[in-house]
Amino acid sequence: MDQIEPYIACVAGACALYLLLRPSHAWLKVVGALLGLGTLAWLVVLTNQAGLGEVDPGREVLFLLFGTITVSSAVRMITHGRPVYSALYFVMVVLSSAGLLLLLEAEFMAFALIIVYAGAILITYMFVLMLAQQASDS
Repeated sequence: MDQIEPYIACVAGACALYLLLRPSHAWLKVVGALLGLGTLAWLVVLTNQAGLGEVDPGREVLFLLFGTITVSSAVRMITHGRPVYSALYFVMVVLSSAGLLLLLEAEFMAFALIIVYAGAILITYMFVLMLAQQASDS
């Protein structure tokens, strides 16, 4: 049964994301948000129960902080209606993912992630958004 619990938690998270993405009543979005937070807490408990050895408490707190920022920003990135705000949430996802990579002592990957995604792809995305808004104005 221990092997299947993470999969059940991921399915519950997918259901929460479905409720958040669906254009419906506000109470369904609240249910989706609560289900998503419960799923995230369940995955944290499952991870802590695995007991993979001695972990520095400071690193664990930073991991939980960066992980929570990454997941919540990713959910908000795909559920937000305005593309500019979605791009800003994408920046938060990239920066917190880089923080997770720094905790894993993968400095090159962290800086490459920031340079490639936040530096190149996001700037191109914002450029296209600004051009699209200019074209619709005229």
